[in-house]
Amino acid sequence: MKKEVILENISEESSLKLEQKTRQDIASALWLDEFDETKISQQILKNLAKEKNSNHAFGMRMNKYMNWLLDRPQSHNPNYSKRYTTLKKYCSQLTPQQAYIFNSKFMGNNSIQGYDPMPAGADIQFPESHLPKPNTQVGWHFFVGSGWDEKGKEYGIECMFFRVALLPPELAKELGLSEQENQVVEIQLGISEEGTRHYQADPILIAGTTGLISWNQSPFKYNVGKNCISTTKKEGLWPLSIVAEGTERGQNSHTKLAINLTFTSGKEYLFQGDDGCMPCIDGMGSLYYSIPNLVLQAGSSITIADKKVTLKKGTFWFDHQWGFLSGNPQSSVLRAANNISKPNPAGWDWYMAQFKGDRQITMFAAHSKVFSSFYFQTGAKPPGVMTVDVAGKYMDENKKLHNTWGTLKVTGWVKAERSPNTELYPITHTWHPNKWEFVFDETMPEDIREFSMSQIVEGGQINFFANGSQYNEGAVILKDKKGLDIGRGFAEAVQYADTFENMLDLAGIFDQKDRAILAPQSDSLFGRAKSLVYILTHQNQLKVILASGKGLEFFSKPKPAKKPVSRH
Repeated sequence: MKKEVILENISEESSLKLEQKTRQDIASALWLDEFDETKISQQILKNLAKEKNSNHAFGMRMNKYMNWLLDRPQSHNPNYSKRYTTLKKYCSQLTPQQAYIFNSKFMGNNSIQGYDPMPAGADIQFPESHLPKPNTQVGWHFFVGSGWDEKGKEYGIECMFFRVALLPPELAKELGLSEQENQVVEIQLGISEEGTRHYQADPILIAGTTGLISWNQSPFKYNVGKNCISTTKKEGLWPLSIVAEGTERGQNSHTKLAINLTFTSGKEYLFQGDDGCMPCIDGMGSLYYSIPNLVLQAGSSITIADKKVTLKKGTFWFDHQWGFLSGNPQSSVLRAANNISKPNPAGWDWYMAQFKGDRQITMFAAHSKVFSSFYFQTGAKPPGVMTVDVAGKYMDENKKLHNTWGTLKVTGWVKAERSPNTELYPITHTWHPNKWEFVFDETMPEDIREFSMSQIVEGGQINFFANGSQYNEGAVILKDKKGLDIGRGFAEAVQYADTFENMLDLAGIFDQKDRAILAPQSDSLFGRAKSLVYILTHQNQLKVILASGKGLEFFSKPKPAKKPVSRH
């Protein structure tokens, strides 16, 4: 795929200079099969025709951002000047998707500058915290769970509004963008049908300059086109509804997907990490809360192709997280500490489990260099058993929260053999986790201390983001060590596939020398040595910063307490 192909097919009959992918995303967000100006309001058409929504404007703003970063190098980091200078060459015209890829995949550690830092400690307040946080770099509202129809057939459902602020807020303001205009929001929609397979809609990416992104607090409402998360009450969150539509664009056929779900209640706020810090240290990290056990209202529905399915019951989970996925701390000494060795691979494994007896756990394990042999595997045989430490936040039947740690074994793998749009996201044939076995410490009740997860459909639940990243996520069956069904959950495996070359293709970067410059970058041996020396001369400062961090314990398994030595 070449940039000229991505930018082709601008309508000669329309005054709107929008290429085909952007037009299709706008149509999809408005629940239209194809872009048709006669079916779009005049106000939206005016927004689409504005210069700030043009490919030239996206390119100009990204060029300004490169200059902004070139003027703000940070110590104890790789030198990104060559990277930013290279990216500037491609900024004459950028689609929203290309600007999104530039921001989320090519900018390096320096790009966390200028966004709202994470606080020293969480202070999550409602209803304010339900809203998107436009001055943070990234955030998402995420609904997953299982629903059953009248005949007892199960469907796994995922819907996420994934938001990215393309520019640091002050720079966006200088360039004439409002908070909402500075965002892009991606709609992720997937449905797994028991006994058949997993479907994912072609990711819909909408820029705030279209006027199609909006949110309000009282009552809470978050729109991306016609896709909407909302409540009708000014006070409280229930009932909470979510409606979304999309289309899986397979090689041989298109499949419409839609959800219309209403949740009547949720269990309680589950503050992840340390009271919502996941983690918070030196301005970095994220704030994160969940609501387990969302009760699905009977009569909610989903649509697969031409089949509308009415759901009788269901149990779901809601996440809202915002902040940074990665990046650089504010202080030189912590940047130096992060720079003394090559970084861990990007990616993570996330799980939630909702057990019988109104008990829930959410679990997390970040990717590590130690397990590199299990990532990016495309061979004929699957990887072997992968055993990793995992941290969990357990909510008991009385709504009390407990930190717990355990061991996870990935004992089954599945190859990624599907795509929601093969023209944009080629099939990777990469092995992804498919069966999981957990053993937790004594914090967990004995009957659920050991359990397994297996996906509700064969063939995996493979998905793509609009920036080209791939992940495997879907509904899972929970079984105890005797093999008895003890509940449902969701399993997420992110960044097992190497899709970087396709990201470059989507971004329109085909020069081989430029592609090499944009490859993931770490500091030189000399740079890492300088960081080590800096740490040795600033140890006390580093200790103070680490001691002030919140939620760090969830990224490393605690060492067992030493037993007292007997004096007898």
